[in-house]
Amino acid sequence: RHKLLKVYFPVTIHAHEAIHEIQFGHIRRPNHASRPVDAMQFEVVHHKWSALSEGARGVAILNDCKYGINVVGNVLGLTLLKSALAPDMTADQGLQQFTYSLYPWEGSFAASDIIREGYELNYPPLLTTNTAGEGSIFAVDTPNIIIEAVKAAEDGSTDVIVRLYEAMQTATRCTLTVALPVTAAQQTTMLEVPEQALTLREGTILLDFRPFEIKTVRLTCG
Repeated sequence: RHKLLKVYFPVTIHAHEAIHEIQFGHIRRPNHASRPVDAMQFEVVHHKWSALSEGARGVAILNDCKYGINVVGNVLGLTLLKSALAPDMTADQGLQQFTYSLYPWEGSFAASDIIREGYELNYPPLLTTNTAGEGSIFAVDTPNIIIEAVKAAEDGSTDVIVRLYEAMQTATRCTLTVALPVTAAQQTTMLEVPEQALTLREGTILLDFRPFEIKTVRLTCG
């Protein structure tokens, strides 16, 4: 009770800020306490990863469930247990299991494979025995465009909703390829309110993204 358990990773990366993944993007926060507001951020939230990058190389901590981290200088400290007594008196009691990973890369942050690595740690593939061959129902040709969700339309129709976002804070043009027999496509709001029709050519749709933009595409299948 009232015990904080952390795991620390000192690295040889020199940077003035750390990069933390949040939903549909990432945010940069200082890894120093030069200002009072920085000193108060002794621990911050992240989702699947946090990273330090110094131009031509970088390193990240990937995790699948622990969202608190602090980065001081070149040391990343992932919080594993907090053992608070409120609102749950038994929080973090008993046997605990953790999954986290150290991911170094060479090259720029934008050219790293950090987004894919984070998803692969959090969402391992579901396997089954069959002879269906290989193929992708949905695919994009740019690694910084992420297909975040595929779902049925909320109105109960047979339409399919595909939600995508840009993950590296850079304007991007990409092509979404669909293997379904799609007859029409339109862009909608996140509440699936129609906005504009999209041009569909032989199962491909051209999309332009602003930095961190989220797009919702509605597909009508014949």
